[in-house]
Amino acid sequence: MAKVKSTINKWKCEKKVIIHMKKFKNILRDKQGMSTLLTASLVLVLLLLLCVISEFFRLSITASGVRNSLQEAVISVATTNYNEVYNGLREGYSGGYYLDEDGWVENLDYGDIYSQLDRTLGTNPYNGYQVKWQGEGYEFRISGLEVSIKNVPLTPGSAGQNFEAEAAVQLEVPLSFGWENLPPLQMKIKTKAAYMPKF
Repeated sequence: MAKVKSTINKWKCEKKVIIHMKKFKNILRDKQGMSTLLTASLVLVLLLLLCVISEFFRLSITASGVRNSLQEAVISVATTNYNEVYNGLREGYSGGYYLDEDGWVENLDYGDIYSQLDRTLGTNPYNGYQVKWQGEGYEFRISGLEVSIKNVPLTPGSAGQNFEAEAAVQLEVPLSFGWENLPPLQMKIKTKAAYMPKF
């Protein structure tokens, strides 16, 4: 009788092991819950894509704001040359000249573009840059201002040409997407303004 009980207990244990093995195999073969991993991966990819797109728009808006402010400053330089250009306009030219004892002499006013940018963008001078501060770091910084004024030649036939002021700056914007491991975005922004006679 004891031998039969022992065989029955052994058989019950083996049956339990077989049942547990079958359950484990069924769990491994079960496809339910596989979408959870796929959904989590898809959400992470979409979140990463959203971060990249928002960073692109942030950089575009910053660059556009700096370009618009630079354009405003260059227009200011062109209009501050009104009194220099007016004498030539009376004679039919739009160049900046004045009459001296020896003849016509070029007369140009380059203005102060950096101070105009400081007022418009809220930047401050720091280590050779015009920096817009934000929290612990900077939002962007500007350097390398180049201004060139193209005066109209004081010769007959130059009425089709205009008094032009061109400016260019180097813009540097740190990337917030790469957790400061990526180098900052650097680009050269150029703009031009012209002063021309109305009639």
